[in-house]
Amino acid sequence: MPTPPTRIGNFEVLRQIGSGGMGAVYLGRDPELNRQVAIKVIREEVHDQEVLERFFREARAAAALRHPNIITIYASGQHEHQPYMVMEFVDGESLADIIRSKRPLSIDTKLSYLEQLCAGLHFAHRAGIVHRDIKPANVMVDRDGMVRILDFGIARVEGSAMTQDGALIGSLNYMSPEQMLGRPIDQRSDIFSLGSVAYELLSAQQAFKGGLNDGLLQRLPYENPPALSDVCPGLPAGLEGVVMRALQKAPEDRYQDLAEMRNAIVDIQRRLSDAEGQRTVFIPRGGIQTAPPDAPDSSTGVMPPPIPTPSPAPVPPSGLSALQGPPGAAPPAPASTGIGTAGAAAGGATIGAGSPAPSTQTWQVRKKTTPEPTAVQKRETTAVKRLATAAAPPPPAPAARRSLRTWILIGAGAAAVAVGAAAALPWLTAAPPSALERERPAIEAAMERFRVGYRNRDLPTVTAAFPSLPRELRQTMEKTFANCLVYEVVFDEVSIAVPPGDESAAEAAIRSTHTCTPQSGGRETTAGHNDLFTLKKNGDAWTIGGISPLKAGSADRP
Repeated sequence: MPTPPTRIGNFEVLRQIGSGGMGAVYLGRDPELNRQVAIKVIREEVHDQEVLERFFREARAAAALRHPNIITIYASGQHEHQPYMVMEFVDGESLADIIRSKRPLSIDTKLSYLEQLCAGLHFAHRAGIVHRDIKPANVMVDRDGMVRILDFGIARVEGSAMTQDGALIGSLNYMSPEQMLGRPIDQRSDIFSLGSVAYELLSAQQAFKGGLNDGLLQRLPYENPPALSDVCPGLPAGLEGVVMRALQKAPEDRYQDLAEMRNAIVDIQRRLSDAEGQRTVFIPRGGIQTAPPDAPDSSTGVMPPPIPTPSPAPVPPSGLSALQGPPGAAPPAPASTGIGTAGAAAGGATIGAGSPAPSTQTWQVRKKTTPEPTAVQKRETTAVKRLATAAAPPPPAPAARRSLRTWILIGAGAAAVAVGAAAALPWLTAAPPSALERERPAIEAAMERFRVGYRNRDLPTVTAAFPSLPRELRQTMEKTFANCLVYEVVFDEVSIAVPPGDESAAEAAIRSTHTCTPQSGGRETTAGHNDLFTLKKNGDAWTIGGISPLKAGSADRP
């Protein structure tokens, strides 16, 4: 292995961490930002202008894609006639290494990897980019389980004639039939390759094994792989159908976009989650058991505890609760009641008329055994009872008791009304929201559209958020977008104001940071901006109407 260089461009080289068909990959360090990076270098010196164009087109295409499941590109350039590209370093391992290790992974983890692959590739397809080389080695998984798609080195920007459809570029075992046969390809070619990756991730064996020497070029376009259920039994329902649909030979028979395939995978994940949740049974409060209480549980064979059924009981003359009874005595057994409307209202099931009535349910109370009281204790107890009887007022008459209960209910109702009124009083007396409070979310959304368009170097999105974009500013943006391989815009501070009496106008003072990574691969440049934006309301949406520089600490800030 040749000795790696000590520096590539402005980056320090620490060690070589991989190699591929196009070149080597090094672990490097960005001395300015003190962060680790991965540096991909073409293996041989390249003097062919077409190859150089393809490499730098990879950098521009990949740098324009900002998605959590796609690697981030920082810079590109040439080192001793060798093109290089600097990208985010992912602390993890490739999907190829994970599969090769035969490490046991749960089906939830595998579905998560596939769902993330669908999300990232779908984002690239919407940008008009076809990867053309999806395989386990081009998929990284970090320590947190986040999937990152690597190596858009043979990516094809639709509409570009620099890469011809007839070129056989990619990995044979994961290549779509139309790509292998030299026919025109689109995003559905990536879907076939993703199906091959899914097959291997689930079964730990390739869908299409072999190479050029054993006729893979003749087998892959016309033969189907072994049934996934044969090589990997026990898969969730529907998963084999998802993978095999992606592996259909004719592009029109596959998923037409990866959003559809991702939705199918998410649906399987949801069903698995629901099935897992059904293993734990929650008994609602107030629920009533429909089986007789003396019947054992059919699943465990364990006798359930008896369930009490409340029933009305007469109030004894002494005023004590019927459930209390005399000291040391068990409460009387309530009357047997059938389970019907009242049970259903409490959350239980209803037993039909033809169902046998449940047996009587009673509270089982274990009597306490107490020592026999002494003669002195008996005399003291008798004296206390006499004093209590003499001091206690006579029990109220039945009519008086009913009247007392009525007043108690009326008083409780009045208290509830008072409490409710007190709770509602702050809401009734609260001041209505101000114009700024009502309009802030829509104003912030308008500024975010502008920021995202600026960051993605997407002039149509910028002009949609800023219809009256001044000509000078447009020309400055066009020049910036052409010179920067990666452009980042961050809003550091935002202050919004809506003038009183005019809710159709607003101002936003924004302090922002703009970072440019030059196309030449040079050092990143960072500039700070402090601007005052004026906005106007059109219907329910806001658009930017003007922009002017604002000095830090200016009194003109809203």
